[in-house]
Amino acid sequence: MGDSMDVREFVVASIIRTRNGTLNLAKDLSQEDLAWKPAPFANPIGFLLFHAFRTQDRYLHTWLANGAADVWTSEGWNKKWKLPQPHQGAPQGWFSETGNSWTPEQVAAWPIPPKEELLAYGARSLEKAIEVVRAFDLARINTPLQPDRPNVTPLNYLFIASHHEAGHQAQMDYVLGLKRGVMGV
Repeated sequence: MGDSMDVREFVVASIIRTRNGTLNLAKDLSQEDLAWKPAPFANPIGFLLFHAFRTQDRYLHTWLANGAADVWTSEGWNKKWKLPQPHQGAPQGWFSETGNSWTPEQVAAWPIPPKEELLAYGARSLEKAIEVVRAFDLARINTPLQPDRPNVTPLNYLFIASHHEAGHQAQMDYVLGLKRGVMGV
């Protein structure tokens, strides 16, 4: 049947390839580019970068590394960038720390960190994500993570890890294309 690839190495290859695409897209962006929005309720590229990096960092540490401290907490990024308080009715805790459930007003009010800081956080979250994925015990791959959600397993989070950022990368590319079209750049 030939050589087979370990699912962990597939996920690692996928997130590295996707991150390279994200970095290629972001490398020449200015701070103004990171903050530009085509409409009041649209997400700017800077927010999408933060969300993609933060989600990868949080989800993999929570669900694959048994709640081990993520880069966000262990390296003090949570003190460096002030995030909005969850709005009434929003999930509390780490979910809102990823940008999930933020209202358009919260996204608009959040100051986009300098590009170099965003990319540094992204680099560290990727480095640690690779460690977490490679260390993951495949014997747990189909084990439910929460008793009340038996269909949610580490396999779900490996799947998310392998493609989540790619979806947001496409959004970033689209926003950048709109900016170039609107601004005539």
